[in-house]
Order: sequence, then structure tokens, then C-alpha cells
Amino acid sequence: MIQLKDVGVSFGARGLFAKVNLAAGERSRIGLVGKNGTGKTTLFRLLAGERPPDEGSIDMPRDLRIGYLPQEEIVLEEESVFDEAVKAFDHVHEIRTKMHELEGKMEDSSTDPQEMERMLNRYSRLQEAYAKDGYTFEARTAEVLTGLGFKEEDFTRACREFSGGYQMRIALAKLLLSEPDLLLLDEPTNHLDLPSIEWLEGFIRDFKGSLLISSHDRYFLDRMVEVIWDIDYKAITAYKGNYSSFVNQKQGRREQIEKQLKKIAETRAHLKRFIDRFRSYPKKAALVRSRKKMLERLPKVELPRETKKTMAIRFPDAPRISGRVMALEGVRKSFGNHEVFSSVDLTVEPGDRIAFVGANGEGKTTLLRIIAGELDASEGEIWKSAKLQTAFYTQIVEERLNPQHNILEELEEVAPGEPLPVLRGLAGAFLFSGDDVDKKVSVLSGGEKSRLAIAKIMLSPSNLLLLDEPTNHLDLRARDVLEQAIRRYPGTVVFAAHDRFLIDRLANKVVQIGGGKALLHIGNWTDFARWREGLKVKPQTAPVRPLKQTKPTPKPKPRGQSKQDKERQRRLLEQEIDRTFAEIEAREKEVADLENQMSDPDLYADVNRLREVTIRHRQLKQELDRLHARLEGLLSSGEG
Repeated sequence: MIQLKDVGVSFGARGLFAKVNLAAGERSRIGLVGKNGTGKTTLFRLLAGERPPDEGSIDMPRDLRIGYLPQEEIVLEEESVFDEAVKAFDHVHEIRTKMHELEGKMEDSSTDPQEMERMLNRYSRLQEAYAKDGYTFEARTAEVLTGLGFKEEDFTRACREFSGGYQMRIALAKLLLSEPDLLLLDEPTNHLDLPSIEWLEGFIRDFKGSLLISSHDRYFLDRMVEVIWDIDYKAITAYKGNYSSFVNQKQGRREQIEKQLKKIAETRAHLKRFIDRFRSYPKKAALVRSRKKMLERLPKVELPRETKKTMAIRFPDAPRISGRVMALEGVRKSFGNHEVFSSVDLTVEPGDRIAFVGANGEGKTTLLRIIAGELDASEGEIWKSAKLQTAFYTQIVEERLNPQHNILEELEEVAPGEPLPVLRGLAGAFLFSGDDVDKKVSVLSGGEKSRLAIAKIMLSPSNLLLLDEPTNHLDLRARDVLEQAIRRYPGTVVFAAHDRFLIDRLANKVVQIGGGKALLHIGNWTDFARWREGLKVKPQTAPVRPLKQTKPTPKPKPRGQSKQDKERQRRLLEQEIDRTFAEIEAREKEVADLENQMSDPDLYADVNRLREVTIRHRQLKQELDRLHARLEGLLSSGEG
């Protein structure tokens, strides 16, 4: 479908990449990765036709429809959210207008019969085209907007009332609804919360076109792409597989090149020794000349730049906590008449890595601020260890950086008296190397400010680290560094994040915040996702010991299952299978009823009812897919 032939791009004397030869076929799923500034956005603009390559060519069909979501902020104004998104179906309105024009002409009884036949044929073709989207486009628009986090009451609000992140969601909705042949998405997950990211994954799975996507969400790339295009050191290399596969392949390729370089170095040293030994012997002149030519012909192999940093941080000393770190019991928080959550119970143990997950606006940041002592709870009790020292990272922390300081001066504030080499080492651990350390805060990018703020927080004496969306603005390399830092941090960590990869690698507990509740699940993201799909038992609210207790509850000794336990589990499994069968039957009956309604022409005269029926039909289909997956898992458990 698309072929890049010897493509090269430069900005002045600086070359981004050269001699790029790549191809993308139909239904391709390609992830684009590379450090910031290596040319990812430039490649998107090349494929979108916004600029030509400086060298080579890009071949694609003339009628290829391309949809491009840039990373830059999009500004929308007076149109309502719904009216802006539904512009994706402007062609439907054009078809309807042409149909009305033909209807008026066909009412003229004096029209020539042959002309009438031509108009009827054209009207028939227009009807077929209109039927594709004309009866469902409003319902589909509502479905996509809902999936991307908009409530029905938001549909009539003006776009300008929303933040830049939500305006990007509106632009994304319009782009998805347009159903292009090639979808170019430059960091779409930056502006989405977890429910919206998961909805987008479902949309992409059903998308019939090709996809090229750049994202810092490693879990998203693992689930969505089948090929990685890696921009590194002025070249773009294709790797088959998802992101995790790419990381392993690239490391293997580096190890192969290292072996090749070692062999070349040994050969070069051998040839030089021969030349140096016999250059003064006339009888050996021909052999010396031969060895010189062999030396010149040795291949020039360059080792890919090492992008992975090894964390070398000495965290400042803080008191060790042997009992509980803190406990919340029956905590409620309201702002006026709006209750954010209630009856929150949570016990935090030493060494915990607790992740808060949920949609935006459900209370993750509010609960972190209560734990940090920045907000008072409306109700409930909070117990804290007398040794507790808290460090709290929020987006506001970045605003507290001194714009006149350079990076070393900012780090010196939390590491006073440390010599310059130590400060440089600390900066290097967070990817500030060389002359970067002399940059003023005022000229740093959003990602660089985030890294600096996180570095300062982590280097402050603490035994409880609170992080609110720490991966926002961080690229893939910086997220790896953050993961290393959290792993090495000797205290307890509680963090809110949409980065499922980070949660999966670090968390030992996941707290789901939503609907005014906070439910605890033991394990990482994978464990939580399995439970959510119905394959595990429901989690209980976080257990809380009496607030006066300081010693951790001893773990029960493992014991084998009795026959009674096994029999009880078998009965519970059978009951769950029966319930699942019943749910499937009920939903299939409702689907059949809706499909009968959708076959009634009168339904299409009532737009609001049509929207309700279409949305419910799609919801039921998705629920049936989940129920069948759950049933398959339950039946597999029974066989085991």
C-alpha cells in the first residue's frame, strides 16, 4: 500500500535519517519508536503529505484516504462537541442534499422518460451510499465520544470550554469516525485515561485499515502492533513483533554487532602487527602491501548508541518503619454537595508498591492528597506512623522549579554539599548528561521538567513516596529510568498512573477508584485485569486493622486443601458457570429483540430511539464477547 524508497530528511546540516526503505501493507499494525527529536513526527508528516522528503520517494495509491492526528495541540472553538465530531460524516449530508435535489426534479411530470430513468438510477446509487452511514452516523458519533470519556451532557457544550487534552479527544473522535485507509496517530494516548485507552484498543482491533502509531505506552504497543519501526542513529529499522519483542531483538542485534566488532578489532590488530614487523624487509614488500589492502577493506561497523541507563542513585537516609506505614478507615471526601468517595479502608505496609487506577475525575489525586496531608478527609480516621516522612510528586511540583536555575543548581537544593561529580552523576541517572546539566529550567521541555521534578522528589529524605501520574510527558527511555528508580527506592510507594506496563512491573496491590468506592486487589495489573474479566473472585475492600495496632498481621501458614474445600470450590464453579449461561441467554434474547426492531422501517424516523437501539445493540454484542470469554475460562478451570 505504501512504500518508502531511499527516503532521507535533513534540517540544514543535521540529517534526521537517510536511505530509508520500508513498506506497509493492508491492515498493517506498526508502532513507531525512537528518542524525542529523532524524527517520528517528521515521518508522520511525510506520510500525511504535509512535506516532501529531501531524498527518495514515497509511493502510495492516489485514492488512499489518510487520517492524521498530530501531537501538537489542536484548538477548537464555537462548535459543540457533537457537531464537531459529526463533521466526519459531512459526505452523508452531501449525499442527502443530492437526493433532495433529485427528488425535486423527479416530481416534474414533464421530464423526458430517458432522463427520468437516468435520475432513478442515480437516486438508487445515492440511496445505497446513504444507507452505509446515513441511518447510524449519529449513534456511532455518540458511541465514539462516550468511549473517549465524554458524557451525554457534554455533547452540546462548545469545544472551547474543554481543556487542550479533551480537545485532542474530540479531534481523535472525528478522525476515527472518518474511517481512513491509513490512520496516523502521533502519541494519542497522552491525553487519554485508562478507560479511554482500553476503549481505543477495542476500536483499533476492529479497524479495517492500516495503522502507524507512536506511543509512550508500552502496554498499548504490546497489545496493538505487529511491527516496530525503530528510528535510531539516523536509520529506521523494522522489527517483526510487538514492543517487548522489539526490545529483545534489538538487544540481541547489539550483542551480535559487539561480537562482530571484537572479531574485526582482532583482525585489525593482527594485520597491523604483521605490517609493523615486516615493513622494513624488501622481500616481504608484496605481502605488506597485500595486508595494507586487507586492512583498508575491513568493514566499518558502528555499534548502535546505548540508550539504556543503569540507575546509580544513593537515596538519602530516612527512618525505617517496621510496623504499618499508615491506615485509613471509613474515609469519605466531599466538595460541597459532590461526594468523591466514601467508606475507603486502606492499610499501607512497609515496602508496598500500591497503584491507584480509574478514570479521570474519580478521586485518585484527591486520595493521594489526603494521604500526603494536603487535604483533610470529610469523615473517617487516618493513622500514620510517627516515623513517617512523605515526598509527594504532582504536576504542580514542576511549576515550583526555579526557571533561573540550571539543572545542577536545582539538584543541589536537595543534595546540598555534594561535590560536582556526584551532582553530575545524579543528573545522569535521570538522563541529563554532558552540557544538558547547564540548561536553564526555563528552556526545558515538558518531559525534561518532569524528570527533574521527579529526581528532586526522589532525592529528598522520605520513607513514603507518593507519585501522581509520574509518566505524563515521559518518553519510553525516561519511563524505563523511572521504573528503575522506583524499584531501588528503599521505602514505600503509592502512585496513580495510566501506564499499565509500569503498574504490571511494580505494583503488589492495585486500588480501583470509581463510583465513590476504592477496592483493593492483591497483585499487579495482569492479576487485576484477570479478575475484572470475571475469572477471579471479587476483591474485598482493603482490610484495616485497629488503628492502635502496629505489628503487621502474621501470614497464615499454607496448608493443603481438604476434600470439603475442593467440593465447595467445585460447587461454586458450577454455580458461576450456570449464572454465566443464564446471562448469555438473557443478552442473546435482548439482541434478537433489538434486531427485530432494527428491521422495522419506522424506527429510522425516530433519530433518538434509533441512537438508543444502535448503542444498546453494540453494547450487548461486546458484553456477549466478554461473557463467552469468561465461560471459556470457567469451563477450562473445571476441566483442570
